[in-house]
Amino acid sequence: MSEIGDVAGIATGMPSLLSGDEQQQLAHYEGIIERGLTTFIDVGNALAAVRDERLYKQYGTFEDYCHERWNMARRTAYQFIEASIVVENVRNCAQILPVNEAQARPLTRLEPEQQREVWRKAVETAPGGKVTGAHVKRTMAVHYSSASHEWYTPPEILERVMLTMGEITLDPCSNSGEQPNVAAQYHLTAKDDGLSHPWFGRVFMNPPYGREIGGWTDYLCEQFECGNVPEAVALVPARTDTEWFRRLKKYPRCFVWGRLKFSGMENSAPFPSMIVYLGRNVEKFVRAFGDIGDVYALMGAESVRVQEQAAAG
Repeated sequence: MSEIGDVAGIATGMPSLLSGDEQQQLAHYEGIIERGLTTFIDVGNALAAVRDERLYKQYGTFEDYCHERWNMARRTAYQFIEASIVVENVRNCAQILPVNEAQARPLTRLEPEQQREVWRKAVETAPGGKVTGAHVKRTMAVHYSSASHEWYTPPEILERVMLTMGEITLDPCSNSGEQPNVAAQYHLTAKDDGLSHPWFGRVFMNPPYGREIGGWTDYLCEQFECGNVPEAVALVPARTDTEWFRRLKKYPRCFVWGRLKFSGMENSAPFPSMIVYLGRNVEKFVRAFGDIGDVYALMGAESVRVQEQAAAG
């Protein structure tokens, strides 16, 4: 790794697109990253700041920044970010905190309230008072054996996806390559690690709904914005208080009325859903989804309902 004392751009020999203040900010965050990769909380917070403040822009994408600056896979970077978020969330629920990324990683698949409950129980029941990543996983299995972040897309949603885009080229979050829930030409499963591959064609994404969802939505936007993906539809929970929701705000989206009943589930989901469209055929998207929810698009500085426009047209 290069010396972090040099400001960004000078140390790498690359022309800088950052202002003087931004270079100083980037140097500060990179100093934290380089000093350790041992203090995972500080590293995760620093990586999140570089991402959220878009201080990576001279490298192109956040993925390129992680790879070229730190020889770090995007997945690894998001593991640090998600683990640091977990620590902040469980900070006041137990006498001790996770001291390494392995202890925090299992909790990233849970909602914040569940994270606090599982961590508290893991601390209370740890053999010899020693909490390990394996013990956290066992605690999760006992108390959340039925918890799942795999919500299989209902057929009525897939029908509307195909009305919008036609044939689906890629499902990067597929449940199976042999018996997939989504009829696509290509499938990437959890074993394939969809975030480590470039995406292409018409993409339908129904990502894992745990804390890692931000990595998936961010990657979808990057792949669309760089031109790899000409058109995409994403089915995600309507969590308007999250950073990843704001990343999607400039794209048309349908807020589904009521709660979806996902395939294989006995009851409706305990959260509201939205469908987001990335592409040029907005009118097709509105016609396909306008009968199951309110469709909005960002027009200038205001969010304007477009369902009536499509109906009138």
